[in-house]
Parts: sequence; C-alpha cells; structure tokens
Amino acid sequence: MAGGNLSPRQQMINMMYLVLTALLALNVSKEILDSFIIVDEGQVTARRAFEGKLSQQLSNFASLAQENPEKYGEPYEKAATIHDSASELITHINLIKAKTIAKTDGLEMEQVYDPKMDTVLGTGFINSKDNYDVNTEIMIGSEPASPRTEYSDSDGDTYNYTALELKKRLENYRDLVTTNIKDNPKLIQSINEIFDYGKKRDSQGQEVTWEVLNFYHVPIAATTALLSKLQADIRNAENDAIGNMFADVEKSSYKFTDLTSAVIPQATNVTTGANYEADVFLAAYDAQNVPEIRLGKPGVRFDSTRLELDGEYDILEMEGTKGKVKLPAGGLGQQQREGVIIFTPVGGQPVVEPFKLDYNVVAPTLVVSPTKMNVFYKGVDNPVTVGVPGFADKDVVPSISNGSISKGSDGYVVRVSSGTSADINVTCTLPDGSKKSLGPAKFRVKSVPDPVAMFGGKGTSDATIKYNELTASQGVAAVMKDFDFDLRFSVTKFNISMSVGGQFITKASSSNRVTPEMKEMLSRAKNGQKVFIEGIRAKGPDGTVRSLGSLAFKVVR
Repeated sequence: MAGGNLSPRQQMINMMYLVLTALLALNVSKEILDSFIIVDEGQVTARRAFEGKLSQQLSNFASLAQENPEKYGEPYEKAATIHDSASELITHINLIKAKTIAKTDGLEMEQVYDPKMDTVLGTGFINSKDNYDVNTEIMIGSEPASPRTEYSDSDGDTYNYTALELKKRLENYRDLVTTNIKDNPKLIQSINEIFDYGKKRDSQGQEVTWEVLNFYHVPIAATTALLSKLQADIRNAENDAIGNMFADVEKSSYKFTDLTSAVIPQATNVTTGANYEADVFLAAYDAQNVPEIRLGKPGVRFDSTRLELDGEYDILEMEGTKGKVKLPAGGLGQQQREGVIIFTPVGGQPVVEPFKLDYNVVAPTLVVSPTKMNVFYKGVDNPVTVGVPGFADKDVVPSISNGSISKGSDGYVVRVSSGTSADINVTCTLPDGSKKSLGPAKFRVKSVPDPVAMFGGKGTSDATIKYNELTASQGVAAVMKDFDFDLRFSVTKFNISMSVGGQFITKASSSNRVTPEMKEMLSRAKNGQKVFIEGIRAKGPDGTVRSLGSLAFKVVR
C-alpha cells in the first residue's frame, strides 16, 4: 500500500482493502450461514409477535379514543402516526431484502416479494447465501469511503435501496418515537442506544461507519438477518413508545418502581406424557414500600369474608420486597399452605391479597449428573457423579451397559471405546437389606472432537503471520480448544509449501517439528508471500489418526 501522509479518503480505502483481504481469506462455513438463517427466523418471529401485540394494543387505544376522545384522542393520533411510520419503514426494509435476494439469485421481484402481504422470501430459500457482491453494490457501491446515495439499474429501477437512505429513515423514525415519550428518560436512552448508527469498531479494531460495517462485503445471509433485526427493533420501539403513551394517560392508583418476571405453574409435579403449564408475566412492585407476608400454619385457611387467615401464622423473613419461604417437606404427596400479602399504597388503605403454596413431596429417585457434559467420549476418562437422594453413597452401586464405570477420586469414572449410547443403572440397598433398581440414565457416546492445528501461535482464523513468528516457529501443534478434558494429540506429519525463486516447493516433516530444510525455505519468505501448511495429521490418545486440514498465511515483514 502507499506510504507517507495519506488523505482520510485514502486511509479509508487502505483500511477497507485490509478488511476485504481478511474476508476473502475467511472460509464461511455452512454452519455459520445456517446460523444466520436461524437468527433471521428468530427476528422475524419476534417482529410478528410485537405486531400481534401492537394490533391488540392499538385496537384498544382506538376504542378508548372513540369512547373518550378528550382523554385518549390526541395520544391515540400520535400512536397511530408512530405506527404508520413504523409500517412504512418495515416495508422499505422488505424492499431492500427483496431487491438484494432477487439480484443475487437472478429472480424477479415478484418471485421474492408479496406486496399485498408485505412478506419476503425466507433466508433459507436463498441459493447464494454467501454472496456479498450484489448487496454491497446495491447498498454501498464500489467505494466504501463514499457510499452511494442513490440507486438505478438497467431494469429502470430507481428506488433508493442504499444503506445511507436506510440510516436516514431509521434516525428519523427514532426521533419521531423519542419526541413522543414523556417522563421516561430511561426508555428514551434505551431507544437512542438501539438506534445509534454512529461509527463502530470492526473485528480489527478499526473505526468504520455503520453502513460499511454492516453492508460492505458481508454475505447476504448476514445482511438479511441484520435487516430483520432492524425491523424487530422498529416494532419493539413502537411497542415501548405506545405502551408508555397509554400508561401516561391511564394513571394507575398504585405506584410501582420496578418490574420482575413471575411464573405461576398449574402444577409442580408433572407425569410422563403430560404437559407442564404455567402463567408467565411481569410483576410490579415498589422497592421502597415493603409488604408484610403472612404464611398460615398447616391447615390454616384464608377467610375471604374477614380478609384474614383463620388461624396461626408466621411472618416471612423479607429479602427486599420478596418473602423467603423455607418449609420442611413433610409427608409424601400433595402439600398446601395458604397466606396473605398485606400491602399499603402510599397515602392509601391496606390491600390484602391471598395466595396459596402447592407442592408435591415424592419418594427418592435416581439422579445422575455428568460433571462435564451429558456425553461420554471414547478413549478418555469421563468423570460422573452418581447419587440417589435419600441413600448414602455406600448403598448405591452403579453399572453401565456399554464400557466400564469405576470409583474415582471424586465420584466415578466412565470409559467407553465403542457404540453410540450407554445407559447407567443403579442398585440401592434399602434399610431392611432389600435391593431396589433405578434407571436407566441414558448417555450418548461420541468420539473426541478434532483438535485445531496451530503454527507459530496462528490458526485457521488467522490470515497473516509475521516473518519473525514464521521463522521462529518450531513446528505444528494440535490444540484442543474449548474442550474440558485433559488430553493431547501429537502431530505425526505435515508439509510446508511456498514459492521460492519462481518455483513452488514443498517440504515434508514426519513429526511435529520443522525440519532444517523447512527452516531454510521459510527464511526466504518475502513480504506478502503466501505460505501453506498442509497434510497435517495428528494421533490421539485412543490411537486414532485425524486429518487437521491446512493453514494458509500471508507473510508480513
């Protein structure tokens, strides 16, 4: 690249060249592209959930505005304006999605976009998910330092699909939303943070514009998922803003300062084949106004006429505004206790709310907990903890259907060498000396994952290597990344290839070490030259030999 004093424009060009080089060296796997499909589908689902909620909320708001226009008329008109603006922006983003998908796969817009339903072909149906040329050209253009502001093509389409136009519309929408939020600085701050499209730092730590970071040389699967995320943000902000506007009008007689999640199950004990059902909702409370919680003794009930318990009770110990319940299990079967919460609003009269505790006491059952994961790996020690509540360890004897299980320093050790599954059962000795079998607890059996090849501290995710790192490296290492077991693979062979004097030369090593011939060849590497490390083989503790693929680096001096 050019040296000396560079203009800001040239510095941006140079920076984007480095980004492009890194992206071209990156092997985007099918799994990564598939993950973008999952993210995109999740964002679309979230947006539709917001839209369903908003539809009901706006319908209620409209009915109230019709019944009481003096109180609800003006707020509803503002809410409707926000909703219309959000819908227009959603459609604009759908058109961007449709255009980039259609151009990428060579389709007509009508095959991708349904204007009546305002829906776009799903990411999973895109053929060229890793293509980034088309969406880059449409949204940014060829010059990242000066992104395009307009669009036109040979088909006569002049609609503005550009990233700059999208950013302008998003910022205008943000300003519309925040100006209609009253007395809620936290919500305004949150929306401003979500809709912040200033410069960001990329993975290399370089500061780039929002539009370049997200739409320049980024695979269409990723940009489509991002656009869906923006749509979900739009509906989320609309939902928050309209909810805040409604709350500002509909003043409650109760004043709360905080929200928390609450789950009320219909049953605490679920049998095989049945469904677990529960009510999940937000609960509001005043952190500065602690209620009194009374829990009745066994058999005490709530008297709905006198609004109090009909017998003795305990006052619960409080942790903030939450009462802490700790009860002995009691006998087997269904247990029930009743109580009341007494809350006195500021300047108001005490409010009494009854509650019930229902729980089921069951007999001991088998509990098997793998200390690292629910998979047994072949050829290594798999530590597990085996226990049965209510039984001492000496009265529990485990067995396994595939492999062996033996006592270890901390629990048990399982070893397997073949198969795809293993079952653990236990035999418990009861107090009367009789035996009881429990289980099975099922586990999958898998081979140890492949290690990752490293050379000079560099791996497959690295595109460059410094000259001194290249020449100082002693060999290829096989590293187990993000794997909890302590085991080692030994590299048994590898090749190094590079161009020397115009000829492509390959040197081989039958160990993990760089040979003298390799060292001499590497010392001749030039700046910008490619070095390839291939044919890497590694032997595991179970005796299997794995192929670790290849590494490729550009030399930097």
